Amino acid sequence: MARKPSSRTHRTRPMDGLNLTPFIDMITCLMFFLLMFAAFIPVAIIDAPLPKVASTADEVKKAKEDKNKLEVTVYIDAKGIRVRSDYGGEKTFPSAGGKQAYGDIHKFLVSLHQKKPDTREITLIPSDDVTYETMINVMDASRELAKDDPGYQAIPPEIAQKPESLQFNRLFPDVSIGGV
Repeated sequence: MARKPSSRTHRTRPMDGLNLTPFIDMITCLMFFLLMFAAFIPVAIIDAPLPKVASTADEVKKAKEDKNKLEVTVYIDAKGIRVRSDYGGEKTFPSAGGKQAYGDIHKFLVSLHQKKPDTREITLIPSDDVTYETMINVMDASRELAKDDPGYQAIPPEIAQKPESLQFNRLFPDVSIGGV
Protein backbone atom coordinates (compact mmCIF):
# COMPACT_ATOMS: atom_id res chain seq x y z
CA MET A 1 0.00 0.00 0.00
CA ALA A 2 1.41 3.28 -1.04
CA ARG A 3 1.75 6.17 1.34
CA LYS A 4 0.51 9.59 0.59
CA PRO A 5 3.15 12.12 -0.46
CA SER A 6 2.76 14.20 2.72
CA SER A 7 3.78 11.35 5.05
CA ARG A 8 7.02 10.59 3.21
CA THR A 9 10.13 12.06 4.70
CA HIS A 10 13.46 12.66 3.03
CA ARG A 11 15.36 13.06 6.25
CA THR A 12 17.78 10.37 7.32
CA ARG A 13 17.39 8.88 10.75
CA PRO A 14 20.26 9.48 13.19
CA MET A 15 22.43 6.47 14.08
CA ASP A 16 21.30 4.62 17.18
CA GLY A 17 24.81 3.50 18.27
CA LEU A 18 27.81 5.41 19.60
CA ASN A 19 30.44 6.41 17.03
CA LEU A 20 33.74 5.00 18.35
CA THR A 21 35.89 5.87 15.35
CA PRO A 22 37.27 9.19 16.76
CA PHE A 23 38.00 7.53 20.09
CA ILE A 24 39.94 4.69 18.43
CA ASP A 25 41.89 7.22 16.33
CA MET A 26 42.84 9.15 19.46
CA ILE A 27 43.98 6.00 21.33
CA THR A 28 46.07 4.93 18.34
CA CYS A 29 47.89 8.28 18.30
CA LEU A 30 48.40 8.32 22.08
CA MET A 31 49.73 4.77 22.10
CA PHE A 32 52.64 5.80 19.88
CA PHE A 33 53.64 8.65 22.20
CA LEU A 34 53.24 6.58 25.36
CA LEU A 35 55.49 3.85 24.00
CA MET A 36 58.02 6.37 22.73
CA PHE A 37 58.32 8.21 26.06
CA ALA A 38 58.31 5.04 28.19
CA ALA A 39 61.97 4.55 27.30
CA PHE A 40 62.89 7.88 28.94
CA ILE A 41 61.38 7.07 32.34
CA PRO A 42 64.12 5.89 34.72
CA VAL A 43 63.45 2.61 36.47
CA ALA A 44 65.48 1.57 39.50
CA ILE A 45 65.48 -1.96 40.84
CA ILE A 46 66.54 -2.56 44.40
CA ASP A 47 67.87 -6.01 45.13
CA ALA A 48 66.13 -6.92 48.39
CA PRO A 49 65.24 -10.61 48.61
CA LEU A 50 62.91 -12.11 51.17
CA PRO A 51 64.45 -13.71 54.28
CA LYS A 52 65.96 -17.11 53.69
CA VAL A 53 64.11 -20.13 55.02
CA ALA A 54 65.88 -23.41 55.71
CA SER A 55 64.06 -26.15 53.85
CA THR A 56 66.04 -29.25 54.77
CA ALA A 57 67.27 -30.64 58.07
CA ASP A 58 70.90 -30.09 57.00
CA GLU A 59 70.27 -26.39 56.37
CA VAL A 60 68.59 -26.02 59.79
CA LYS A 61 71.52 -27.77 61.48
CA LYS A 62 74.06 -25.61 59.64
CA ALA A 63 72.19 -22.43 60.59
CA LYS A 64 72.24 -23.39 64.28
CA GLU A 65 75.95 -24.27 64.24
CA ASP A 66 77.06 -21.09 62.48
CA LYS A 67 79.25 -19.32 65.05
CA ASN A 68 80.10 -16.21 63.00
CA LYS A 69 76.51 -15.30 62.28
CA LEU A 70 75.14 -12.06 63.63
CA GLU A 71 71.41 -11.76 63.28
CA VAL A 72 70.33 -8.13 62.86
CA THR A 73 66.67 -7.19 62.54
CA VAL A 74 65.40 -3.65 61.99
CA TYR A 75 61.77 -2.93 62.87
CA ILE A 76 60.41 0.22 61.22
CA ASP A 77 57.14 1.92 62.18
CA ALA A 78 55.69 5.42 62.57
CA LYS A 79 57.05 5.79 66.13
CA GLY A 80 60.64 5.12 65.12
CA ILE A 81 63.17 2.48 64.21
CA ARG A 82 64.18 -0.38 66.50
CA VAL A 83 67.37 -2.37 65.83
CA ARG A 84 67.65 -5.77 67.47
CA SER A 85 70.63 -8.12 67.36
CA ASP A 86 71.85 -11.09 69.32
CA TYR A 87 75.13 -9.36 70.31
CA GLY A 88 74.21 -5.71 70.60
CA GLY A 89 70.85 -6.09 72.30
CA GLU A 90 68.11 -3.77 71.21
CA LYS A 91 68.23 -0.04 70.59
CA THR A 92 65.35 2.26 69.66
CA PHE A 93 65.68 5.39 67.54
CA PRO A 94 62.45 7.40 67.96
CA SER A 95 61.31 9.61 65.12
CA ALA A 96 61.31 13.32 65.90
CA GLY A 97 58.62 15.15 63.96
CA GLY A 98 58.53 12.48 61.26
CA LYS A 99 62.33 12.63 60.82
CA GLN A 100 64.49 9.60 61.44
CA ALA A 101 68.06 9.64 62.77
CA TYR A 102 69.65 7.67 59.92
CA GLY A 103 73.17 8.75 60.93
CA ASP A 104 72.71 7.34 64.45
CA ILE A 105 71.27 4.13 63.04
CA HIS A 106 74.29 3.82 60.73
CA LYS A 107 76.73 4.30 63.64
CA PHE A 108 74.95 1.65 65.70
CA LEU A 109 75.02 -0.79 62.78
CA VAL A 110 78.76 -0.11 62.31
CA SER A 111 79.35 -0.95 65.98
CA LEU A 112 77.40 -4.21 65.53
CA HIS A 113 79.34 -5.07 62.38
CA GLN A 114 82.66 -4.65 64.20
CA LYS A 115 81.69 -7.48 66.57
CA LYS A 116 81.12 -9.94 63.71
CA PRO A 117 82.70 -8.52 60.51
CA ASP A 118 81.83 -11.57 58.38
CA THR A 119 78.10 -10.96 58.67
CA ARG A 120 76.47 -9.70 55.49
CA GLU A 121 72.75 -10.06 56.17
CA ILE A 122 70.21 -7.73 57.74
CA THR A 123 66.42 -8.06 57.84
CA LEU A 124 64.05 -5.09 57.66
CA ILE A 125 60.53 -5.53 59.02
CA PRO A 126 58.39 -2.49 58.15
CA SER A 127 54.89 -1.79 59.42
CA ASP A 128 52.09 -0.99 56.99
CA ASP A 129 52.35 2.79 57.48
CA VAL A 130 56.05 3.06 56.55
CA THR A 131 56.83 5.08 53.44
CA TYR A 132 58.99 3.81 50.60
CA GLU A 133 61.44 6.65 51.18
CA THR A 134 61.98 5.57 54.79
CA MET A 135 62.70 2.01 53.66
CA ILE A 136 65.26 3.20 51.12
CA ASN A 137 66.97 5.47 53.66
CA VAL A 138 67.30 2.61 56.16
CA MET A 139 68.72 0.38 53.39
CA ASP A 140 71.22 3.11 52.49
CA ALA A 141 72.24 3.47 56.15
CA SER A 142 72.85 -0.27 56.45
CA ARG A 143 74.62 -1.19 53.22
CA GLU A 144 77.94 0.67 53.07
CA LEU A 145 80.64 2.08 55.31
CA ALA A 146 81.27 5.83 55.20
CA LYS A 147 84.77 7.30 54.96
CA ASP A 148 84.91 8.17 58.66
CA ASP A 149 83.70 4.73 59.84
CA PRO A 150 86.12 2.27 61.46
CA GLY A 151 87.06 -0.49 59.02
CA TYR A 152 86.75 1.73 55.94
CA GLN A 153 89.33 0.86 53.26
CA ALA A 154 90.36 3.07 50.39
CA ILE A 155 89.70 1.44 47.03
CA PRO A 156 92.93 0.84 45.09
CA PRO A 157 93.01 2.94 41.92
CA GLU A 158 93.69 -0.06 39.66
CA ILE A 159 90.29 -1.62 40.49
CA ALA A 160 88.29 1.56 41.16
CA GLN A 161 86.20 1.26 37.99
CA LYS A 162 85.92 -2.54 38.00
CA PRO A 163 83.19 -4.74 39.53
CA GLU A 164 85.65 -5.94 42.18
CA SER A 165 85.48 -2.48 43.78
CA LEU A 166 81.93 -3.25 44.93
CA GLN A 167 83.31 -5.69 47.51
CA PHE A 168 85.03 -2.90 49.44
CA ASN A 169 83.45 -1.09 52.38
CA ARG A 170 80.32 -3.19 52.67
CA LEU A 171 78.39 -3.08 55.94
CA PHE A 172 75.31 -5.31 55.52
CA PRO A 173 74.93 -5.61 51.73
CA ASP A 174 72.37 -8.45 51.79
CA VAL A 175 69.18 -6.70 52.84
CA SER A 176 66.07 -8.85 53.24
CA ILE A 177 62.58 -7.50 53.74
CA GLY A 178 60.39 -9.50 56.10
CA GLY A 179 56.83 -9.23 57.33
CA VAL A 180 55.55 -8.46 53.84
